[in-house]
Amino acid sequence: MRSKLDFPMENCAQHMDLSLGGGDSNTLILPAKRRNKRKGTNQDKVKETPNVNFSRTSKLSNSPMPRSLIAPTIVHVSRPEEVENARKDLPIVMMEQEIMEAVNDHSTVIICGETGCGKTTQVPQFLFEAGFGSSFSCVRSGIIGVTQPRRVAVLATAKRVAYELGLHLGQEVGFQVRYDKRIGESCSIKFMTDGILLRELQNDFLLKRYSVIIIDEAHERSLNTDILIGMLSRVIRAREEKYAEQQREVLSGRTISTGQQIFPLKLVLMSATLRVEDFMSGRKLFRNPPPVVEVPTRQFPVTIYFSSRTKEEDYIGQACKKVLAIHKRLPRGGILVFVTGQKEVEYLCRKLRRVSKEQYKKTSEGDIRSDVTEVSERSSTEEIDMKEINEAFEVHGNSADHQTDRFSYNDEDQFDIDDDELDDSYDSETESELEIIGDYGNSLIRASPEIDGDVENVLGEEGGITQLKAAFEALDAKTSFNFNSDEKQPISVTPNACPNQSNPSMGKKSGVEENTSPGTLHVLPLYAMLHAKDQLRVFEEVREGERLVVVATNVAETSLTIPGIKYVVDTGREKVKSYNSSNGMETYEVQWISKASAAQRAGRAGRTGPGYCYRLYSSAAYSNIFPDFSPAEISKVPVDGVVLYMKSMNIDKVSNFPFPTPPEGAALDEAERCLKILQALDSNGRLTPLGKAMADFPMSPRHSRMLLTVIQIMSKEKSYSRANLVLAYAVAAAAALSLSNPFVRQFEDSHTKSQDLDEDGNSSGTVNIEVMDKQEKLRRKKLKETVKMFREKFSNPSSDALSVAYALQCYELSESPVEFCNVNALHPKTMEEMSKLRKQLLQLVFNQSGVSGGEKDFSWIFGSLKDVENVWRVSHDKNPLLLYEEELLGQAICAGWADRVAKRIRGSSGLSLGDKKVHAVWYQACMVKEIVFLHRWSSVSNSAPEFLVYSELIQTRHPYMHGVTSVKSEWLVEYARSICTFSAPPTDTKPYYEPLTDQVLHYVIPVFGPHLWELPSHSIPISNYAFRVAVFAYALLEGQVLPCLRSVRKYMAAPPASVLRPEAAGQRRVGSLLAKLNRKKIDSCAILREVWKENPKELHPEIMDWFQEGFHNNFKTLWSHMLSEVILEPQDRFPKASKRGKCIDLDMPL
Repeated sequence: MRSKLDFPMENCAQHMDLSLGGGDSNTLILPAKRRNKRKGTNQDKVKETPNVNFSRTSKLSNSPMPRSLIAPTIVHVSRPEEVENARKDLPIVMMEQEIMEAVNDHSTVIICGETGCGKTTQVPQFLFEAGFGSSFSCVRSGIIGVTQPRRVAVLATAKRVAYELGLHLGQEVGFQVRYDKRIGESCSIKFMTDGILLRELQNDFLLKRYSVIIIDEAHERSLNTDILIGMLSRVIRAREEKYAEQQREVLSGRTISTGQQIFPLKLVLMSATLRVEDFMSGRKLFRNPPPVVEVPTRQFPVTIYFSSRTKEEDYIGQACKKVLAIHKRLPRGGILVFVTGQKEVEYLCRKLRRVSKEQYKKTSEGDIRSDVTEVSERSSTEEIDMKEINEAFEVHGNSADHQTDRFSYNDEDQFDIDDDELDDSYDSETESELEIIGDYGNSLIRASPEIDGDVENVLGEEGGITQLKAAFEALDAKTSFNFNSDEKQPISVTPNACPNQSNPSMGKKSGVEENTSPGTLHVLPLYAMLHAKDQLRVFEEVREGERLVVVATNVAETSLTIPGIKYVVDTGREKVKSYNSSNGMETYEVQWISKASAAQRAGRAGRTGPGYCYRLYSSAAYSNIFPDFSPAEISKVPVDGVVLYMKSMNIDKVSNFPFPTPPEGAALDEAERCLKILQALDSNGRLTPLGKAMADFPMSPRHSRMLLTVIQIMSKEKSYSRANLVLAYAVAAAAALSLSNPFVRQFEDSHTKSQDLDEDGNSSGTVNIEVMDKQEKLRRKKLKETVKMFREKFSNPSSDALSVAYALQCYELSESPVEFCNVNALHPKTMEEMSKLRKQLLQLVFNQSGVSGGEKDFSWIFGSLKDVENVWRVSHDKNPLLLYEEELLGQAICAGWADRVAKRIRGSSGLSLGDKKVHAVWYQACMVKEIVFLHRWSSVSNSAPEFLVYSELIQTRHPYMHGVTSVKSEWLVEYARSICTFSAPPTDTKPYYEPLTDQVLHYVIPVFGPHLWELPSHSIPISNYAFRVAVFAYALLEGQVLPCLRSVRKYMAAPPASVLRPEAAGQRRVGSLLAKLNRKKIDSCAILREVWKENPKELHPEIMDWFQEGFHNNFKTLWSHMLSEVILEPQDRFPKASKRGKCIDLDMPL
């Protein structure tokens, strides 16, 4: 049926026979001719060799060398009959030859095809059948790697491909995601998230295990995808160069072992849109523009209607009105409504349910019998009311004036929104359980032009009624007019445009069921944070007489087919989370979608049959305001993780990296500044040992810094018996800070479903807000108090992260986690994700154990993973955190967010700001000019500490801090020293040696950040090397380094303090001791230990000179004690100081 074309390589087979041993035939041949696939049970890989032809050569445009053709390896597949039948309808199957020719002739290929064309499941099968991933081919034996941006899509696609190929999931077809991995030894196709492949690149830059990489959903331009494309463009070049080098070595007579063979890598980018300019423009990414294979989609037509005008406000009201008009006038079919976020979804669902219920009740009671009679008795075109027609088309000038009483809803309840508070219901393309791709759907998008004005004005006076009848027929028929949505043209509706079609409004003669008495609406929400079982309700069958209405965010925009959807109502908006790199502030803004997104939304109406899309904006707005594509994710998020990853890959100049869309220079500068504060980079921008360890963790640099800080602190407390509990809570807190707050913004009791609570909700500012009735206000107030009570149950007054960590522990210990969430007003999906993330992070800590970054080891030495899990499984009530442990965790959080510090503004709580009183504590943030606020629902709000760090700063009407933790001023100096300036040491303070940290310190007055906050005096290491050595010499002679010297100070020939007097530098004993210490660079006990380990007699004469001659006979014994004590740990040498946790302050002259 279809041919499997060969994979050209440079004389590979010839070289195999000469030096590499084994492999494919060395005959140069043409591609395999078309063949019939065998049917039967044979699922094994079979090698075939077609005919010979010397006339054809490769034309690999992205390769530095011409390529010759070799015998292809063909793998026969026996598919189930139903699979074969289904594949016949997939447009991409008809394009197999074109796709494989492009793959053969180019190192990089771009495949564009609408969702539903089959590219996700079929392209890996094309490659598999052509011999990629086959052990019978030396050049193609590498795995077929397929990346997806979402875990759900990985699992679903792997399962589907294994089924279609008749292979075993977890064996020949494997997958790897964050929480699961099933890959067999004979794996030929591996599905994974893009993050998994990025991690593999860190360990194997050439990706030697792979022969071809497929990047699916490249049009989404996720952060990982962009980085991956840039990295793979370099891998392709590196492998081609390495292959060419091996070819030259083979020709010179050198033999290359099988394990060292390198073959060129193929890259296939698959996109649902034609947004490929960024991949093709310029040669920074690819040497030559990759070919684009466009897959025509077999799809159902969709008629698109624009509004006559674009209203900036109350688009929710317009959407509600449109849904009711469709339900009232148009034939059966599901309705999909796109809004911006969870809050709007829930509101519109509640609104539609109530109006539908009231309408159905009125209809049942006969309250609108006259209206029903009027509609059903229309038997001639002369009786058609133009007002009614205008309602059906929604093309009139003032739709509110033409609303019938039946669907009047302007007096109903509206949003209850506090503009000052955050809407955590951000739902823009976040991961959902509904990302299973239906490859057998269709989605042709065809559009009608904008209708400006009433139908009478559009059609004119003559022949108007006849044309109106045709217009109704066109609107309700199962076919549609094919207009170009990108062109403005006058509507042309004539009877000839839709022959043999009936008018559903014309009565029983039409043959279409009348819609004179519409039933109830079956309204369902759909957004990313909705629980999985509630998401799946959209796939359930609707009861007879009901119409399905799905109110969704843009999670339903792509990769999803909801059965029965015939009508789409598109508000044209989406909620976007934007990041300002200059101040670290994030905002949730309702913005216009892109034209590509609008096309995707319209396509939802044509997946299972002809459909209609009603856009609540004009064609002028669409043409002039809407961008062609949404901006790439890399332009909207912090890139500190990107920079750290690049640095770990030895890419020092990140700005030169071939990003498809380069991030702004200011964002890269801010990322480097952040990493320097986190101590991941030194002042020259090079990775520190800590930074290398941070890069090994597949998480944000802030979270990895937090975990490594806990390990660093605890490594100094080797005898601490509760260390495993500290690590368990640190990992839980890191998971808590990685996800959204699990305390839900909606609360459902036994009598109320899907009721908004949204105390923290953020109004988009575009929804018309009306006063609710008193009963509704009382109900909401009661629910808010209920949720607040549950928040306080888990509250930790020092940290929001520890509060959520405690809730997470209780969640995991509960017998029924879902019931636990329902009872305690926690979001089940967030808690489940957090629990999985906690376990993965803990596993990562132990996977990284033994990983050394230079001189520092970041291993956990207090027990195994099982030990940490066991202590975590003990209830918090029986084993609560101690105050010392909470402070230790606070230090770790401070280390990760050291630049996100805020200082309280005293006497400002509850003051007026502008025209509204803000009931929140006021703070001044380190890197932000504006006043910021501590939300009253934060667990830290009651204590309102002097200093705190926050994980997020989100701007609504005012900027609010989230993920807040109380910190001490001394922690800021310890973990954010790079943004501190220090005064000269005060004259009334003395330098000293701290034995527990083995440092020589002095007191300074720190000034923190750009706002110049003066902090309490703090001790820091002495930077002047000569002075530091002198203070250490004094501490050594005083017995503050080695305790055995304390008891013999009375036998010294001179007081130890003389070593600090400048005038004493000429004395022999002072000068010789300081000279030897400086020459050997001894300024700590650790260095002294290493020096004596190498030469136990070092410093012997210099120290003995400090003792009287009468003591010299006893000095040998003293020296032995000194050598014994130097090898002890600080807490063993000074056990009392260790228990007190205080330094030893030396009584010394200045």
